[in-house]
Order: sequence, then structure tokens, then C-alpha cells
Amino acid sequence: MLWGKVADPQRFESTADEWFTADEWSTVVRSEGSPHVVLVVEPCPDLSVVAFERVLSGLPRIERTRIEALQRWPDRLNSAIGWHLLHRMARQHGMTVYRDIDGRPCADPPSDVGLSHSHRWVAVALSRLGRIGVDIEAIRSVSMSLERRCLTAYEMAWLNEVEPGPTRDRRFFRMWTAKEAYLKALGVGLSVDPQDVTIDCYGTQPALLGEDAEHWEFTSDSPTPGLCMTVCAERTS
Repeated sequence: MLWGKVADPQRFESTADEWFTADEWSTVVRSEGSPHVVLVVEPCPDLSVVAFERVLSGLPRIERTRIEALQRWPDRLNSAIGWHLLHRMARQHGMTVYRDIDGRPCADPPSDVGLSHSHRWVAVALSRLGRIGVDIEAIRSVSMSLERRCLTAYEMAWLNEVEPGPTRDRRFFRMWTAKEAYLKALGVGLSVDPQDVTIDCYGTQPALLGEDAEHWEFTSDSPTPGLCMTVCAERTS
């Protein structure tokens, strides 16, 4: 496991975040364990404009400009909170976070960071020992045509063991979040065809198939019902 048992939900209480009131924040879930740290936060949709501006003001100018250009309020909110958490975690670990030439969040090697959000949830991952990627998704039904576009024949065989319904939906997003976390860790994202990556989900945790498999470790979990999150981290030994 890359992280231990997820701790009980708790609110921010540090001096740096005193301006977040109880009405402005919802659940915060912290992970336990080392060397990988995962933080998942559910921003309340009623975050005040004042609080949002305080989040934004603490970010680098380039991030503020990018976030302000987003059209949808949920996208601006999730992106601002995600980058706030990313910078906060990096400072706590003596790291600096920036974007690479392709726009991917990163830190100076051998450290690395990852960021993902889906609906109201934001996931942040940090590693001091190698590349890392994280993907978080709200579990929902998808079309069979999308399944076939995203999954390999090997993966479809595992998915087809169950009929359409909640179990199949969970299986799909277990594989999908693992694929996307791996591609994010590589720094290529969805510029690579998802069918070029095969994930084995027959075990207790996802595993990569292929010649690169031994270099990567996956941990998939559900921080809350209806949500799937997978972290992919580079093995260093």
C-alpha cells in the first residue's frame, strides 16, 4: 500500500487556514503513512467569494490567471483549492511546485506531485522518492462504446464478468483511474491512447501489465461511497 488506512474526516485547523470557516469547508480526509502523502478534500459549493479570493491570492500569478480564465465556477473552485493544497503540502515538505512545459504539476526530482479533481472532490498526491500520479473519479454509468474505447480486450474480459450495474461501474473506474494515474505519472496524460496501457485488476490492487510493470505500484481506494481514487507511484527499489 502506498498509504495507510485513511484517517477519519477532519477539518483544517492550522493557522494558515484559519480563514476557512466551518460553513465554508466540508470533509477533509488525510492519509497516513510514508513516503507517499495523499490529501482529499471536498470543497463546499457555498464557499464564499471572499474565501475564494483568499485562496486565489495565495497562488502564483500564472495560476491565478489560468484559474480566472475558466468559465465554470466549479472548475475555478476545484482548481484553486487543488493548487492551494498542492502548494501547502509542498511547503510542509520543503518542496517547490510548478508546471512543466506541458502544463503538468511537478516538483524538483526526485520529488513529484499529482493533482486531480472530479465533481466536488479534489485529490493531491506527493512523493519524495519518484514520479507519482493520482486520479479521482465519481463512479457513474458509462456507455459500452466508451468502455470499448478505453479498455483493452484483457480489461474488457474482467469487466464483462459482471452485468451492467453498480458493480460494473466500480470495476470500470477502478481500471480507468489506474490507467489515468499511470499516464499522469509518466507526464503524458491522455495524449497516449488508453488502449496502449493494460491494467490487471484481478488482484487486491491494480497492477500494470507489460515490460514496465515492475517499476510501478498502484493503490486504489474509495475515500467515500461513490468515489474511486487511484495513486500510481514509481518504485525506487
